[in-house]
Amino acid sequence: MMGRPGRPPAMKRVLLVDDNDRYASAISGDLESRGAEVVRVRSAAEGVSMIEQQGDSFDGIVTDITMETQTSGLRVLQAALRTGFEGTVATASTGLDTWIGYFVNRFLLGTVYGCRYLIPKRLIKQRERVVWIRIDR
Repeated sequence: MMGRPGRPPAMKRVLLVDDNDRYASAISGDLESRGAEVVRVRSAAEGVSMIEQQGDSFDGIVTDITMETQTSGLRVLQAALRTGFEGTVATASTGLDTWIGYFVNRFLLGTVYGCRYLIPKRLIKQRERVVWIRIDR
């Protein structure tokens, strides 16, 4: 079953892990417009540390995948799984820009890493639009 655009559940405090100011600003603006407080860090290492130290204070995590390395965001997702994070997890990625990339990432990020939403960065870059695609399991 294919994911569908939608909105994540209302979140009060979200950890945003993204090294790109443009994308982080767009995602922060989207979340803040719906009443969320956004705490941003710029690296996977910082994101993992925040999850380990303050994970219970967040009800949402949004992470980029490609930061220090091509897959460093996976460490953030692993930390969320390892610590038993129970909030909403989303990934923002350029790896969703093709159909094959979308389906591979939907399986990998949704099934293996427990993400509930995918945010394609292409729409942010081209249209300044943040779209949340719910992963149906």
